[in-house]
Amino acid sequence: MKRFPFKAIIQAILASVVVSIYFLVVAKLDHKDIPLLSIILHPNMVRGLLYGFFLFLGHGYLSKWVSDKYPSSKEFGKKMIAFYSISFILTILVVFIVNAFFSGLFTPTGSKGFLQRFNHFINQQRLAYYFQLAIISWCISMIFFGFYFYKRFKDYQIKESEQEKQQITAQFESLKNQLDPHFLFNSLNVLNGLIEEDPKKASLFTTDLSRIYRYVLEHKNKSLVSLQEELTFSKAYLNLLSLRFEAGIQIDLHIHEDEISGFILPLSLQLLIENVVKHNVISLKSPLILKIYRKNDYLYVENNLQKKKGLNSNAGIGLKNIQERYALLSDRPVYIQGSADLFSVGLPIIAEIVA
Repeated sequence: MKRFPFKAIIQAILASVVVSIYFLVVAKLDHKDIPLLSIILHPNMVRGLLYGFFLFLGHGYLSKWVSDKYPSSKEFGKKMIAFYSISFILTILVVFIVNAFFSGLFTPTGSKGFLQRFNHFINQQRLAYYFQLAIISWCISMIFFGFYFYKRFKDYQIKESEQEKQQITAQFESLKNQLDPHFLFNSLNVLNGLIEEDPKKASLFTTDLSRIYRYVLEHKNKSLVSLQEELTFSKAYLNLLSLRFEAGIQIDLHIHEDEISGFILPLSLQLLIENVVKHNVISLKSPLILKIYRKNDYLYVENNLQKKKGLNSNAGIGLKNIQERYALLSDRPVYIQGSADLFSVGLPIIAEIVA
């Protein structure tokens, strides 16, 4: 439940007093022979109070809306154009409504109908008066909201700087987790054995291994890659796993041609696959079943759970890294679900890269 905006109302009252003082000074200069008390009690003073109150309150909400609409420090120009354009319309509207109220437009009198009262009211209005108040409103807005915009501008600069720092940190963590040294060590051992046992398989293994490291070097600094690229890379990685574990791992890559659109984090799929291999027992007797499929704009990696005993304290770092990197690029969370015999992670598929 939203709190009642006491602070905004108090600020609006103070602003209305400032506007009323302006009207008081102008009226006194124009009518020096009229007592000050008579000017203070004049209906125009109440009108000035209402102008100030509603204009300040409206501009307060307008400034928040514009700041939320254009949060980036790079959009400061757009923010100013939007604020002062809408401010002009808001001022005209508020002045029009307050004037209409004081003119008796909404109060039936005598035999005059609403249209007659409206025409009479319109004829009494002066365009120069509205422009004068709009300029005054702009000047007051610069004083009252200039500091607010400047503060929000600096806050967003700091926030963007922090996000950039987090992204660099996340990229560093990603590079550390992209290819586990144990994976490289084990891959070289497998390759060494295959050279003696099956030279043809060894050649295929070497080709896939080179593709993996080429992909890492080409995509390590990108924020997003196409799902098609990531799947192509992951197939090479899955081939290595098949050669290494043979029947000990069963892979079901269930992605149709019409499901390869969109973008995901580079190497995120490989990291999830590597986590599955790292944290589960793989054997011919108890094969690891790995499924990869797309559902509701998420790319899922699912496996039967057969945890290794004595996992080190770094378990889960890769998954946390993926979550942090996604948090910088999308509002959609990484989906994680586990049960006694099944574990599943869903990566949000981003529809397009926003420049």
